[in-house]
Amino acid sequence: MSATILPNPFWLCNYFLGVDGVVRHNSLMRKQKGNLRKKNGSWVLRVYVTDIGLDGRPVRRQVTKTLTRVSDEFRREKDLEKLVDEELALINRGSAAEGSLTLAQFADTYWLPTIKVKRRASTHKFYKELFDNHLRARVGALKLREFETVHAQRVLDDIDLSHSSLQRIKSGMSAIVGHALRLGFIRGHNPVHESKPDGRRNEFEGAAYTAEDVATMLEKLSGVPRVAVATAAFTGLRLAELKGLQWADYDGTYLHVRRSVWRRNVGMTKTPESKASVPVVAPLRKLLDDHKAQASGSIWIFQGVRGFALNLDNMTRRDILPAVREHWRGWHSFRRGLATVLFGLGVDPEVAATILRHSDSRTTRRHYIKLQSQKEGAAAMQRLENALAKKAQTRPSKKRPK
Repeated sequence: MSATILPNPFWLCNYFLGVDGVVRHNSLMRKQKGNLRKKNGSWVLRVYVTDIGLDGRPVRRQVTKTLTRVSDEFRREKDLEKLVDEELALINRGSAAEGSLTLAQFADTYWLPTIKVKRRASTHKFYKELFDNHLRARVGALKLREFETVHAQRVLDDIDLSHSSLQRIKSGMSAIVGHALRLGFIRGHNPVHESKPDGRRNEFEGAAYTAEDVATMLEKLSGVPRVAVATAAFTGLRLAELKGLQWADYDGTYLHVRRSVWRRNVGMTKTPESKASVPVVAPLRKLLDDHKAQASGSIWIFQGVRGFALNLDNMTRRDILPAVREHWRGWHSFRRGLATVLFGLGVDPEVAATILRHSDSRTTRRHYIKLQSQKEGAAAMQRLENALAKKAQTRPSKKRPK
């Protein structure tokens, strides 16, 4: 049995444990000054880089970088100090062997698997599609140590989407590079931070159901679709939270939101604030109680034939759309509609944010309550128009004296 040879204890501070479990010497991570010389009429910089070899282990190799042609401006070594510093900063930023990984290799091997383990399944799907659709072809072949702000900016400038969509793409790029920084594959700051997403103005205005819309749908629907629509309308739950409701979460007075269901994945709620209790109003209580009496011991409030949470999207296409097609504008419109109705009844935005379980009431104001504000603004201008017209009719006529 061969003995493991360890370095002299006096030198232990010069060793570190790599992410692959290999003990390496700090010389693989040290900064270097490079060797500058003239070659074939150009200034070239000779440096050492550490790459990942075919066997997955670090390989130290020498590379030569051509900086510029020899000229009156760049005649002496001192004239190239700025160029040399910029090149060395880039090399030293990714001096770890893993800095030679391309963004695609790093995303597939380290970043996306981490997201899959630590985040919700829907979040992993979002990031994977973001990388595959927008980043893999544009910067996937670029090495981590070579990725700079200019590359992030080119990605954002090359994509014709709204500002909010580009902001999400920027966040995805920043998350990838940030993960590489935390693992020690590269050093320095995150170059994505300085990029700027412009994009087109987002013209999206989310729809919101009115009380009349809800009443019409409840009148035309029956059975489970009617209970599901009523639950969404009177609680403002997200679609994944509706799917995740179990009878143990209903106590006759409150619905306790404890989980979400996306496809076949049962996970946590969107935010910690989303895990809360929502009051059940009397009309919904009657519907839920009647539905429970016919549930015959099922676990999920909306349960499919296979004993798992019901696919509400399939139910929408099969049962809801044929009955209320002209009124249907999606499940999330119930959430906006509840906020709009509450605001119209004089409920404080802070209270509405609590019912919708937003972490910040500004979200409620910005994306939900403004719909009601626009309606009230239009009504106020109509009142102003009526008042001006009435004043013009009652104004006495003045005759010019002869």
